[in-house]
Amino acid sequence: MNRRRLKIWARIAIEWKLRDEQNRAGVFNMHMDLKRIKQGFIRLIRIYPLIAIGLLIIAYLLGGFSEQSNPLVPRTIVLGMLYGLIIVVPLLAILIFVGFSVSEDRSRNRNLKSLENLPAEDPFDLAQEEMCGFKIVSLTGELPIFTGVTGDTYKNDENAICKEFPDHVPPVIGCECGFYAFKNRRDAQFELSIHPGLFLIDVDLFGIGFSHKYGYRAESQRVNSLEFPKRCMRCKVLPARVFIKSYKIGYGNNVWWHWSVRCSLCVKGVKPENRLTIEQMSQKLNVEIN
Repeated sequence: MNRRRLKIWARIAIEWKLRDEQNRAGVFNMHMDLKRIKQGFIRLIRIYPLIAIGLLIIAYLLGGFSEQSNPLVPRTIVLGMLYGLIIVVPLLAILIFVGFSVSEDRSRNRNLKSLENLPAEDPFDLAQEEMCGFKIVSLTGELPIFTGVTGDTYKNDENAICKEFPDHVPPVIGCECGFYAFKNRRDAQFELSIHPGLFLIDVDLFGIGFSHKYGYRAESQRVNSLEFPKRCMRCKVLPARVFIKSYKIGYGNNVWWHWSVRCSLCVKGVKPENRLTIEQMSQKLNVEIN
């Protein structure tokens, strides 16, 4: 069967089995909601400076910073609020992030233990599901190529290779190899907001795969399209027009080419040979750019 023509892909049908076991153990709801809680907390952290400034303005208007004998807001309350905003709240945020990390590690370990008992050994007996998803990538190299957040490079149509254990075919239980993708576009866009210099792509995954609540891990991948950012990655204001490449220096004097998008103003001074139009980049990557 040609995987390019058949619109059905096999996956390991363990999700419902894990769901029943974890509901009985009383851990399912916390695990499933952890990602959403973490996203909401990060969004709150982003607006924290505005909240802090707003509280300070209110305290100032109510006389908390004045030398009056009887201000509406006593200076002790203002000082306590300042200590809280500067010391207490950041420490609480750090502890909460540590808690997220510990919970994610425990959840990952529970899943690995549960994966040891698969419902089927023959791949053709597995449940079937179309695995379509979204992920974030950077574009690197003098000739542009997709580069994942782990640093692995791949073309628009690739089979996963495990660098640690080349003998096995990804994905494998107990190993992290394989192509990953979010099921929901919103999750990928949230990750993109944390890494604003990257790009959002739409992918199809093929072959044996693991289906999780928020994403997939599969054997092979085809990139369908790349979303062209609306804003220039340099000035963050004007509309992006072209792709440009520039040198990046990492640890140990590691130097590589990195691709970004620029507006008509920020692209001035960039050599013509270091630019690509949207059409040219689409041809280089062999994917649609929209």
